[in-house]
Amino acid sequence: MNILFRADASLAIGSGHVMRCLTLAHVLATAGAKVSFACRALPGNALDLIADQGFVVHALPAVYPGEVAEVDIEAALDWQADIDALRAVLSAQAQFDWVVVDHYGLDAHWQQAARQYAQCIAVVDDLANRGHAADLLLDQNLSALHADYTRLLPNHARALLGPRYALLRPAYRGGATMVSPVARRVVVSFGGVDAGGETFKAMDALADLPDLEVDFVAGAANPAWAGLVQKAEGKPQWRLHRHVADFASLMRQADLFVGAGGGTSWERAALGLPTLCIAVAPNQVANAEHMAAAGAQLYLGEAGQVTVAGLREAIRLLAGNHGLRRSLSQRSGQLVDGLGAQRVAAALLAQGLRLRPATQDDARLLHEGRNAESVRRWSLQTAPIPWDRHLAWLAASLLNPDRRLLVAEASDGPVGVLRYDHTGAGRAEVSIYLLVGREGLGWARAMLQRGDQHIKQYWPDLLAIDAIVRPDNLASLGLFRQAGYVQADCHFVRHLEADPTSC
Repeated sequence: MNILFRADASLAIGSGHVMRCLTLAHVLATAGAKVSFACRALPGNALDLIADQGFVVHALPAVYPGEVAEVDIEAALDWQADIDALRAVLSAQAQFDWVVVDHYGLDAHWQQAARQYAQCIAVVDDLANRGHAADLLLDQNLSALHADYTRLLPNHARALLGPRYALLRPAYRGGATMVSPVARRVVVSFGGVDAGGETFKAMDALADLPDLEVDFVAGAANPAWAGLVQKAEGKPQWRLHRHVADFASLMRQADLFVGAGGGTSWERAALGLPTLCIAVAPNQVANAEHMAAAGAQLYLGEAGQVTVAGLREAIRLLAGNHGLRRSLSQRSGQLVDGLGAQRVAAALLAQGLRLRPATQDDARLLHEGRNAESVRRWSLQTAPIPWDRHLAWLAASLLNPDRRLLVAEASDGPVGVLRYDHTGAGRAEVSIYLLVGREGLGWARAMLQRGDQHIKQYWPDLLAIDAIVRPDNLASLGLFRQAGYVQADCHFVRHLEADPTSC
């Protein structure tokens, strides 16, 4: 698959949009996708960073006709000028399977125009404040609701909402870290730019707390670096970092965190790191409030409302209260499992998912897949299947005209198995399982969608598909509901209609 990301970083915008796109890009590239970026060469851009991570990056102009020299984080761009700039850097034959746009200034007009380059459009959003002409939307915030996007998305579009889809790097998996009874170490980070100078405020607050060791992560694009260095002089318990290669390890060593309400919120949550959050942009407020209401962090308010004295007292309170830090760690760690990027990647890669008939050469794959504990646990027959019995079953299945056995494959290999049994009177029964390592990422939904399309062509007389699910298999119950099956007890029926156009 060929995927283009459109995102910007600058002194005003910050680096969060590009950083979360890079996280997703690495997962897609590992799965075999060809990934490239298009970004404006604004002051504080991330063009070199993207290139250093191995991706092709197309530089768009810093200033478009009629535009001021700097671009505000939420300012609407001249979408036609942006499309024209994109056309100028792409080859005339450029075509992508997906264009992924992470930019508050680009809306449905740009997305519709971008279809000249891609079959499908995906949007990363946090604001729910503008219309989209997209096939897939991601809002990873805890505050995201389907009702927020109902009137902003086409009917066919799929919305991935909530921290289940938080775009986190692999370093943030593994669960919450242990909460020390005594807080000794603090990490302070307000993003790659910190245009508002909140790091200075944190320094002033921590200057009167000499018992705490502090790591200040200022970010490579921070324009006030010299001032920060000067303020840290004479404080041996302070460490000032311009770039941290392994931010996750630094965070795992900390007892509490002081920082902004952007994408780092989910990194902290995945590690269960007790946090004092300050919103440095309006789009961070709703999510910060929801996380605080869920008991996952302490939210101090928007940056302009937080004083040095107030921040100092909040740090002193959290550092001195082991029970509170432990509660925040437990609650935040429950929100995120670290697999969000894999789930979003699966939703994109599902467009290229293909089904093929199983063959005798798949015997070992099918046997190991069916006998995996994660599959047997939810099967109607939970006992392991012996090899000789499996071979006999497979041989009979391949010869049975009323059975269709299919292997689902993505660009990086097999995903799962579908079986359809024609039961007569225009009906068939479906059975599905995922291979080890593919569970919980959303592949099953894509398999059922492709299976519907395939089986209607293979058996044109088919009117409905049945599915039998164990009553305690909540994941499968939810899967079939989402796939359009109608439930009666543990029996599902999918009435087949004309194929919808979707990505």
